[in-house]
Amino acid sequence: MLRLSIRSFLLALLVGVSTASANAGAPFPDLIDIDGNAVTDQADVGDGEWQVVMIWATNCHVCAEMKPKLSAFHDKYKDSGTKVYGIALDGHARTKQVKQYMIDHKVSFPTYIGELELIAMNFELNSEAPLTGTPTYMVFTPTGELIAIDYGMLNIEALEKFIARNS
Repeated sequence: MLRLSIRSFLLALLVGVSTASANAGAPFPDLIDIDGNAVTDQADVGDGEWQVVMIWATNCHVCAEMKPKLSAFHDKYKDSGTKVYGIALDGHARTKQVKQYMIDHKVSFPTYIGELELIAMNFELNSEAPLTGTPTYMVFTPTGELIAIDYGMLNIEALEKFIARNS
């Protein structure tokens, strides 16, 4: 669900992003995958499944600590209605480094790469709050509603309980 405040709309115009062309199901348009290909519908929300989005960077130590835990969560639930995907803030120019990071850290959930300024703008468009750091987690309901945001070390058991309680 894309919500625009006047401030967010003006911000979108200022950076030259057309909100009308953004896919309504994608809270973060203009992403590429770790092979450098444009992401089309892979980062959509509201497709009948819970989506946990992790915004991270390769130089974030907490992000590195969370990767195995979030990968295990993704592996456990990906076939039963809850998926995880990551968004690396490293930018398109660092695609090779992000891909190597994913291999080195054995990350099992898909990760896409975006430009920091665009990710921050789209985060604010969706959450009506500024992006303050990494890792940041967003939880979307099966209908695409942003229902929760969390930061730092994520308690996976609490995430499981939260999704179960809100299902």
